[in-house]
Amino acid sequence: MALDAKFNAFKLKHELDDEAMAEMLSIFNDSFIELAHKLLQSNDIPVPKEKTEKTKITKQSNVAKKFATKIAAEYAAENELTLDNFDKEKVTKKDIDEYLKSNKTSAPKKSIPKLDTTVSEKPVSSSKDSVKERCCGITKSGEPCNKVGTEKPEGSSKCFCFRHAMDWKIYEVSSDSDLEPEEPEVFRDLAIITEE
Repeated sequence: MALDAKFNAFKLKHELDDEAMAEMLSIFNDSFIELAHKLLQSNDIPVPKEKTEKTKITKQSNVAKKFATKIAAEYAAENELTLDNFDKEKVTKKDIDEYLKSNKTSAPKKSIPKLDTTVSEKPVSSSKDSVKERCCGITKSGEPCNKVGTEKPEGSSKCFCFRHAMDWKIYEVSSDSDLEPEEPEVFRDLAIITEE
């Protein structure tokens, strides 16, 4: 039965008014506090050291811990650390570095990627060996382009500079037979039949 329920039952049993109950509760609270003070002052009750250490720890854990910056939080996450590893209220990147230095054995080892030193079988062509073609485009003045043909568009047989590569079909000349569309054989046969 709760303490409030016991007080209400006592009030109803003895038909006490609210003022009398308030006075009785204040007397009860005062006597309870006085008893607690006497118990704390007496040396008869030994206080174990473990309990006092636990209360200190709980007081420290009640303090709201947080990282000082977002960078510090990310740095701690990279090194697999949490706020529980620190005793401070605000944890900075410097604190994390100090913790890592003092606990070198517990810090995770980062693997450094190794440089690939294998020799490729494909020979590297030097600029002297490669033949540079000139652009086959024509400038606005009608003269041939003097730039190096760096691009060979798909379907083209010649090289063009980056400006003329966009519309390379204008500059590339093909044979006349390629320009004429072929007529299907069905229409040739019809043309012959109608002429007769």
